[in-house]
Amino acid sequence: MGFDLLRRRLLIIAGKGGVGKTTLAASLGLLAASRGQRTLLVEVDAKGDLAAQVGVANAGFEPVEARRNLFVMEMDTQAALEEYLRIWVKLPFMGRLPGLGRIFDFVATAAPGVRELLVVGKICYEIREDHYDLVIVDPPASGHVVSQLGVTTGVGELIGRGLVQGQTSWMLEILSDPARSLAVLVATPEETPVEEALELADRLRDETPVHLGGAFLNRVVPVTLSEEELEALERTAGRGPSALGAVLGAARLSQGIARQHARNRAVFADALGPDVPLRELPELFATVPPSRLADELAEALEVLTW
Repeated sequence: MGFDLLRRRLLIIAGKGGVGKTTLAASLGLLAASRGQRTLLVEVDAKGDLAAQVGVANAGFEPVEARRNLFVMEMDTQAALEEYLRIWVKLPFMGRLPGLGRIFDFVATAAPGVRELLVVGKICYEIREDHYDLVIVDPPASGHVVSQLGVTTGVGELIGRGLVQGQTSWMLEILSDPARSLAVLVATPEETPVEEALELADRLRDETPVHLGGAFLNRVVPVTLSEEELEALERTAGRGPSALGAVLGAARLSQGIARQHARNRAVFADALGPDVPLRELPELFATVPPSRLADELAEALEVLTW
């Protein structure tokens, strides 16, 4: 199976916090935009991290152009509700009514799933209307993404008919079509993040309509020395100046981490199975400033086999 992620219309970058999913989302967006694809980045948590990765200080619900072909927006459920009422219920002035926020909070509390449905609906609407060639979503960490993506199935089954059921039907068509939509898993190569990512993979498969189409193992330390080279360094350090001892210690530490990463990678790949392509992204260490991280990672993605 190939790894032609950028040919899809919707990519949902899933993973626990701290594994680099926001940076990966930004990097995939930069890469797609550099290839001429009109691309929208969506940050669901609206913390500003995704926008900052592409150089935008103040993003909002209305998409902002960050680079040529690259736009970024932050999700706002009340703004999504106002847009929904204007487009689907034909109430152009509803959003201006005082107290709409309080009404929305009451409805969202009384009817679980309303907030999630508005988020998913806004994302799918951008695809349905062909506003962008590619939409890349940075959702909340781990389990929250499952509840958001699974809401279309749950609400559709609960309501059964009417306007909302009709809305969930076309959303489901988009989300469940692997030619258009994929979830992409991100983990780091330590034991616990790999285990948590595999649990998330099972939940995505069992509880959401979205196909798991690929995975990235981020911050992998590569094996830089062969066994023969390490032995040669050990012999030299034994006869050379004391400074070589520190170099040897660093080499042993790096080699140990790289071997552990390789073992965890094998476990991850085996558990995901042959239908989920796995790619590695390098540890960029502290030599790359945060403002350049997404661009550097986009360059690393460019040379991967897609």
